[in-house]
Amino acid sequence: MKRLLLSVLTVAALTSGNAYSSSPLSGSAACRGEVFNPINDANWNNMFPVTVAGISTGGGSNPSLMHMDPICMCPGPYGVDMPGIGMTYWEPTFLAEVARTPGCMSTLGGTQVLTGYDSLTSNQTYGSGRGESSVTRMQIHWYIYPLFSVLNMMSSLGCMNTSGFNLANLTEVDATWQDDTWTSIAFPESALFANPVGALSCIPDAVASAAGRPLDMMFWCQGSQGVVYPLTGSSTTHSSPQGGNLHVLGKYMQRKTRMAGLLSTTGPWAECQSVYLPNMIRSQYRIDPVAPVASNQTAVLGMSEFRWGMLPPANTAVRTDSAFLIWVGKQCCAL
Repeated sequence: MKRLLLSVLTVAALTSGNAYSSSPLSGSAACRGEVFNPINDANWNNMFPVTVAGISTGGGSNPSLMHMDPICMCPGPYGVDMPGIGMTYWEPTFLAEVARTPGCMSTLGGTQVLTGYDSLTSNQTYGSGRGESSVTRMQIHWYIYPLFSVLNMMSSLGCMNTSGFNLANLTEVDATWQDDTWTSIAFPESALFANPVGALSCIPDAVASAAGRPLDMMFWCQGSQGVVYPLTGSSTTHSSPQGGNLHVLGKYMQRKTRMAGLLSTTGPWAECQSVYLPNMIRSQYRIDPVAPVASNQTAVLGMSEFRWGMLPPANTAVRTDSAFLIWVGKQCCAL
């Protein structure tokens, strides 16, 4: 726990110089937040089931792609296949802030780390009174946050992530995240899916995602949130902030997967090591909403916010940002 607090305080100290050297412009939204508490805010039921040599503990079930035989064969230290014990488990690996106010680090207590980006402040409208063409554009702050390693938990798992806490990305500084046209050039398949026909094709995935079983083959879909393309921070507004924010998170994760920032950790192709796939395997992620109110529910990308909880109306007027702890399904052949 001391290690976690030291990491958080270090980031806050390094970024606070710009945060307090000048005040935000009058057009920016207020920066609010609370320091993320991994003990109380995380839904620890997401770590189950854990399977070792075919024996499952903790209850629950895994997606069909996440499976390891009791005995596995993987390359050893000298390139020779060696027998190992097959294991599967869920690890809290990333923390994502979906921010309305540019540079506002809500999980670090509402620390403002960027100035001069006020033009990117999101204008948000939700509910039945929104305009038909209304679009919300949000920013993503992506942290590498391997809680098992930070809290020295599950150290007996031979394949556990041993990296530390790290702020990996802020989309405010990425011009292509702000522009649908430039991003569509980088990802030309956008023209195939970012249209009414593409949205209609996602109906089966919306039904499956509502049951917590997204259809991974339909990579252009995100269940009830609709089509993920274009891969920018823009989202047609939803009935609540959570729906739009989850949509933007999925867009970012698909984009990061395409650019090899997220690897496939489940499936027969990932029995011995994580591999690159051009499209995200949504079923390998469990989304844990932790702010502004921890929901203590398990969500998947594409699940309707009505399934995993909505904020009380009074709270949506104060904070329309979100933070999500992302659990990654892992396969491991422990040699």
